[in-house]
Amino acid sequence: MLLRCFTITNPSKELIRIDVRHREDVRNAPAIIICHGFQSFKDWGFFPEIATRLADDGYIAMTFNFSRNGIGTDLNAITEWEKVAKNTYSHELSDLKCVVNAVVNEEIGKGLINPENIGLLGYSRGGAISILYANSDSRIKTLVTWSAISTVERFSQEQLKKWEKEGSLSLESKRTKEMFTLNIDLLNDIRKNKTKLNILKAAGKLDIPVLIIHGDEDEHVPVEEAHAIFNKLNTYSKDLEIIEGANHTFGTSDPLEAISKQFDIVMDLTESWFDNHLNEQI
Repeated sequence: MLLRCFTITNPSKELIRIDVRHREDVRNAPAIIICHGFQSFKDWGFFPEIATRLADDGYIAMTFNFSRNGIGTDLNAITEWEKVAKNTYSHELSDLKCVVNAVVNEEIGKGLINPENIGLLGYSRGGAISILYANSDSRIKTLVTWSAISTVERFSQEQLKKWEKEGSLSLESKRTKEMFTLNIDLLNDIRKNKTKLNILKAAGKLDIPVLIIHGDEDEHVPVEEAHAIFNKLNTYSKDLEIIEGANHTFGTSDPLEAISKQFDIVMDLTESWFDNHLNEQI
């Protein structure tokens, strides 16, 4: 399995780091673009393992860092919190479009990737971004989400009042317990683009095959959100897989110290879905 690293820039001239994994023998193969979640990154936890398994299966597996996820020169830790502070959902959608464009325009993976066969795999907030993006780009042929959120409105009334009054909101990371700040940019984005960022509405418009995977013991995103997304889907091919006993990360951690049974189940479901719904060139 080969690993190639690329860097592109978005319209704001910010860096988007991309890792491409593939078998040495593949050519003109389907690409799967993997979108990380909030406060994670392409080298976090299970993302390299996901990409490696998909690459071993014959796909071109792509992980990338959203430009404002806080990753700087240290690729294994969030250090640039000022970028996190000004990040928005709309900015992440723009970043994902840059990555898809780079594939289709053959800036990345020329000869390796069949640009007409692109799938998305989104985790947590990245799952929401994947749903929203797939609804706006017919170049995406299929979609899988893990632990996806169903709404961008995730703040209490008390938090919203404080955010409006002070122009920023301080939060504690559920994962690292670090304190960080969100600027008013995110709140403005949610309010200004309420229709564009309506995840359930976007799910209802999808006409591609969609697989929703969620743990029934997810401590961060309630499993009811998976049901809400699934119930909105009107596409000709859809499936909902609830993993018994699984938490938000399907029994894994960062760094990835062990592979859980639940993670293996999720990977098997994911690989089978892509095998059935991306044209096989492998």
